[in-house]
Amino acid sequence: MVPVAQIFRHDAPGPWWPAGIDLLQILWCPNEHWDPPAPQADVSPVLEMRWRRAADVINQSTAPPPPSRHEEDGYLPQACVITAEHVTDFPFREELPAELRPRLEELVRETGDGADVITRLAGWKLGGWPTWHLNHPTVFACGDCGTAMTLLFTVASDDETGVVVGRWGDLRVFTCPADYRHAFQVDLH
Repeated sequence: MVPVAQIFRHDAPGPWWPAGIDLLQILWCPNEHWDPPAPQADVSPVLEMRWRRAADVINQSTAPPPPSRHEEDGYLPQACVITAEHVTDFPFREELPAELRPRLEELVRETGDGADVITRLAGWKLGGWPTWHLNHPTVFACGDCGTAMTLLFTVASDDETGVVVGRWGDLRVFTCPADYRHAFQVDLH
């Protein structure tokens, strides 16, 4: 497993933080998995999420050990610092409040882009809404309690990090808003 992201609550506050937790660490295996364990996405790296209290992390590794094996498929991120920037995105067109739909139609005409233009913010993101530019919106139900899951984290393909998922797409992690300990689901879009 190699580190993908380490996020502190004070840098990215939001409704996704469980009580008493102030650190999220996301790791993955840098190899492509054609038959991954559920609920991971096919033909993608296998993820692990660690919700922690920063005060409990006493042995900090400044240079994680290199993976014992990895393929040349874009799953070995280059070390970088992500600058936290608060942005607002919106749900897919059908879920958008009626008063915002005329502005969306105007944006679509101005950009020539699809109706998902307002949710396709470039880069990696924590929270927000998933993009649906390849298919229609899908509800991911929690396998433990049936609650509709929400988008927690998006890994976007880009040159800066050296990460390419799918065909230059997004790898998205959905979690249960009722209980962070329930199994997450991974979607490759």
